[in-house]
Amino acid sequence: MNDESGHTDYRNRDYPVREDMAYQVKVWRFERWGWYTLVLLVVLALLGLFSRGPLSTRDVQGGDGKVRVQYELFHRNGSTNPMQLSVIGTPDAMVELELSGAMLDGFSIESLQPEPIRAVSAGEGMKLWVQTDAQGRANLHLTLRGDGLGLFHSRIASPGATAVDFDQFIFP
Repeated sequence: MNDESGHTDYRNRDYPVREDMAYQVKVWRFERWGWYTLVLLVVLALLGLFSRGPLSTRDVQGGDGKVRVQYELFHRNGSTNPMQLSVIGTPDAMVELELSGAMLDGFSIESLQPEPIRAVSAGEGMKLWVQTDAQGRANLHLTLRGDGLGLFHSRIASPGATAVDFDQFIFP
């Protein structure tokens, strides 16, 4: 089976079918790299590159720690994802949160829990007033539906606290 030039399986043949083995080896190499790429994409998808998962989950807060946002970095158009806003203020008082930036251009707010005491539009965003508990904390849970495509820069602010800037990306 072996001859002086190497293994016979990699020699060009004319019978029964004409074969160019150098080209065939290149095709096999290309297919192998295609499989590696496919496996890598599947692993990244499972880790959250295209929606929920460790690569997508973010938890950011302002420099003073009074405003905190927990959200998903990656969304799919038409899907819903949770977001949690937390703010620290005066105990048993109303605290204001302002949502601004491109957030409302790329997302629809499906639900707000608990219902804010008051909500008004403010320029391209909105202002919400929520009640703090006895420790001065208030949490607001949102469900966002991605309606746009691309990168959206947003900001959550509260008077007397450092604002939180964050980005979200919506895939088609």
